[in-house]
Amino acid sequence: MMRTSLLFPLALGFALVGAGLLLLSGSVVAAAVPLLLFVIIRLLSSPRVDISDLHFDRTLDRLRAAEGEDIEIELSMTNVGRRLSLLSITDGTPRGLVPTDGHTQYLGPLRSQETRTIAYTVCARRGLHTFDAIRVRAWSRWGLATRDVSVHIETDVKIHPRIEKLDPITIRPRQTRAFAGPVKASRGGQGIDFFGCRAYTPGDDVRRINWRAYARQDSLIVNEYELERIADINIILDARAKAHAQLDGETTFDHSVRAAASLASHFLDQGNNVGLLVYGDYVHWAFPGIGRLQEERILDELAEAKLGDKAVFEELRFIPTRLFPPRSQLVLVSPLVDEDDIEIVALLADRGYSILLVCPHSLSIVQDRRLTEDDPSVELARQILGLRRDLFLGSLAGIGTSVIDWRIDQPFRVACRQIHHSRVRRYRL
Repeated sequence: MMRTSLLFPLALGFALVGAGLLLLSGSVVAAAVPLLLFVIIRLLSSPRVDISDLHFDRTLDRLRAAEGEDIEIELSMTNVGRRLSLLSITDGTPRGLVPTDGHTQYLGPLRSQETRTIAYTVCARRGLHTFDAIRVRAWSRWGLATRDVSVHIETDVKIHPRIEKLDPITIRPRQTRAFAGPVKASRGGQGIDFFGCRAYTPGDDVRRINWRAYARQDSLIVNEYELERIADINIILDARAKAHAQLDGETTFDHSVRAAASLASHFLDQGNNVGLLVYGDYVHWAFPGIGRLQEERILDELAEAKLGDKAVFEELRFIPTRLFPPRSQLVLVSPLVDEDDIEIVALLADRGYSILLVCPHSLSIVQDRRLTEDDPSVELARQILGLRRDLFLGSLAGIGTSVIDWRIDQPFRVACRQIHHSRVRRYRL
């Protein structure tokens, strides 16, 4: 179909030609030549590309992956219209997906009813990544003009944080659920580890009778073993911008997210009821649950977790503790900033929660960069901060908090082997 913008110069050119022939005037016919040439050149240079003539389809081998893994992407294009002499197609790859193999662009002709495919591989970084529009540029047959169009194909890919397999971690919540699991419930009953003795009552298993105690006291005594139950575990990820150190694009927050993901996967594999609270920009809450589906929910939340600097969340005192079951297990992943944070952790322990603190050691970033070699004052400041940190963690251990002091330059599973447990206290419920 002829463009509307060319109708006027074409009609005017023919009118001048007709008038020149009627008047037998060469000058009038000559005046029509530029108009007709303009129309001819525009028609010849027009690429005649219609968005409906090109059909695109983008496929990914997976829509969820762990950071560092490769994702294979294919973009196919089909021309259902006229032949295109020269065509450039560039896929809108997000910044968080770094191409490692293949090409994200096609340049060449595309005949009618022909299908072309470009395939490439990207390395994934943590986050929710949305593909940009596909950029299409078509040249006319003689290359005198181009036409640019954009094609939007909605494609999202979630990149989960990397998970480390952890050795068994001992937790002692003050209250457990009624279902069998891996957590010691501080109650006597059916179990493996010895818990205590009590007087025999009719119906007790005779295999549990302690015959040595019977010989001494001349009364039947049975052994009790500690019950093992599943526990309610809620992981709190500190996403406050002021709590995390940043240097050369590296931040303790990314390491904290990986630690939270590893802990969630570990406790869920044991059969516990696990929830997640991301405390920073907003309160993102993953309701507690069990199984693989719950692990997917938590990893989805962690994939989108970002640092926040909202004034209302500057202090840990505003953590919504009503979301957590009473006397349950809390796992706080936070570098801790000042004495106020220590006070809030102590307050949570005083309310009956069992606390496991994972504290990333942000000073290891400075030490790894070796900034202390040229400036002795930096080394002195690092030592002061290290002593202050040891004082904080020591005070927390004194109030019954288990602490994982984690230098982020070492694997998280290594730090979990050196967990500092508080003195184990048994509670009679």
